[in-house]
Amino acid sequence: MATAASLFATTTAGASSLLAPAAAAPSTSSTALFPTSVPSLRAYYPRLLLAFRRPAVAAVADPQGAVLEEEPQQQQEEDGGQYDDDDYDDGYEGGRGPAFTPPSRPRTGKAALPLKRDRTRSKRFLEIQKLRESKREYDVPTAVTLMKQMASARFVESAEAHFRMNLDPKYNDQQLRATVNLPKGTGQTVKIAVLTQGEKIDQARAAGADIVGGDDLIDQIKGGFMEFDKLIASPDMMPKVASLGKILGPRGLMPNPKAGTVSPNITQAIEEFKKGKVEYRVDKTGIAHVPFGKVDFPEEDLIANFMAVVRSVERNKPSGAKGIYWKTAYLCSSMGPSIKLNIKEMLDYGSESSD
Repeated sequence: MATAASLFATTTAGASSLLAPAAAAPSTSSTALFPTSVPSLRAYYPRLLLAFRRPAVAAVADPQGAVLEEEPQQQQEEDGGQYDDDDYDDGYEGGRGPAFTPPSRPRTGKAALPLKRDRTRSKRFLEIQKLRESKREYDVPTAVTLMKQMASARFVESAEAHFRMNLDPKYNDQQLRATVNLPKGTGQTVKIAVLTQGEKIDQARAAGADIVGGDDLIDQIKGGFMEFDKLIASPDMMPKVASLGKILGPRGLMPNPKAGTVSPNITQAIEEFKKGKVEYRVDKTGIAHVPFGKVDFPEEDLIANFMAVVRSVERNKPSGAKGIYWKTAYLCSSMGPSIKLNIKEMLDYGSESSD
């Protein structure tokens, strides 16, 4: 009986030992991935995912096999068991790999210039640009002298004036378009074509017109003939000239009374353009670009031409202009940097010269 009882006890103990979980042998890797003192699997589950996602990081961080240092229990309780990649600053962005920082090299040559527009300039332009102060406002005589010094191209450059006006040309009462007679000429040879008929054909040829014609010249222009710089027409030819609008308009050659190219006195119009009459107008941004001679002119001649342009712009002020009429004024040669002018001194110099 005792033997049977002892046998039953032995069998029961064996069965309970089989049903009980086997004790796992301690392992370094398993201890690192599954810490024994884990209060909540939910709190450490994201860390386990991070360990499998960054095996290389773990190997570098600890060759012994420890993936991440255990976070204090108090910090986990404060965070409410939530995981955030920002909590682990191991030199990687979001656990997805190291942030690439390209090596910085010192810039040399034009790439080291502070202004982006100067990086595409020629060496000649960058050298002559040092002669002027970019933020300084010059008076007219000093600006003309400086402009002649900076004209270093291999050809005779033109002298240009650029005025930014307080105008919006999309309104009819703010459009500026006029002509000015330069007292010292433009320094250019102007080839003039005249559209007229009858006795005025002989008058135009006697006045010095290079090309004179009527219907035959209109047909040539329709065929692509454009060997002229100015086209002057008599008023009786304008109904026929209207058909040339699509050809002459984009080139700025369409006769217009405001430009002085439509006139009953053909002889006077030809003489004025031959002597140096210049047409100007503001573009869609409100800027007027006016050539007023060549840089090889004497300084006195350039000043006289420039002040004639200033007086013409002031005299032809549109009726819709409001507030300050002149915004900025610049002088420059064809291939040189611009020189900013002092508006007040410019206008005062014009009034003094006119007196």
